[in-house]
Amino acid sequence: MNILTKICVVVLLILVLVASVVFINTATVPQNYRMLYDREKVKATLNGQDARLQKLVTNRQAEEIDTLKGDKGKLLAENAELKQQLVPNPVSILVKKLMEQIEAANTRLTELQLNVKAMGERNELLTKQLDDERVKTASLQEKIGRGSSDLVQAQGKLERSERVVRALERQLQDRDERIAELEKQAVGGAAAGGAGAITAVPQGQVTATISAVRGDHASINVGAAQGVARGQKLYIYRNASFVGYLRIDEVDEAQAAGTIVDKQLDPAIGDKVTNDLLK
Repeated sequence: MNILTKICVVVLLILVLVASVVFINTATVPQNYRMLYDREKVKATLNGQDARLQKLVTNRQAEEIDTLKGDKGKLLAENAELKQQLVPNPVSILVKKLMEQIEAANTRLTELQLNVKAMGERNELLTKQLDDERVKTASLQEKIGRGSSDLVQAQGKLERSERVVRALERQLQDRDERIAELEKQAVGGAAAGGAGAITAVPQGQVTATISAVRGDHASINVGAAQGVARGQKLYIYRNASFVGYLRIDEVDEAQAAGTIVDKQLDPAIGDKVTNDLLK
């Protein structure tokens, strides 16, 4: 039974009920035309209302039917679309493959991220080791620097020692020359038959300090009272470094002055002067 049949049955029931009411009233109430007229008028009004109601119900049912038909059409369209979706097509296959590739790429990306993280940790470890090596290298460089400084100082000491050795060699040479000169004088005196053999008297130790310097001339703080004589050649030294010779030109009782010869370094006030570096 469809909806339209149900509507018709409902309308018939309403009409039967109305007719039953009218029939009962007619059978039980005495004839009264005025009342009958009013009743017929009311009946007509009710019938009109029923007709309008029936029309409204019919229109409502028609609208519902149209709505149901539209819903049915939509459902059929959705059903067809679902059926079409269930059927594999190239586009869906391609999309599926792309999704699989994207999933594989995501997996690969995750692996790469893990590898990058591991490489970062390894780089941090290598950086730490490199910093340690840099510290060790800096320490070694510092030690090498100190060793180089010590080497420079040792070279300086060696150079000063070489200068002292050269000065001592010169002093020995001067002594040899002096001895040879004295021997010649002694031989000459013996040959002449003079006063007999000449005996060399050793010279006293001279130790002085330079008190003034002007160009190649210098003054010392000792003189004839300490054994300094004119023409004497004294050694000038500073610490372990040989500076040069001071040839005495002028001698007083307490000071002397002379010319600097064979200069190795620039003389300065305070440099030491002696006639014997071995003592």
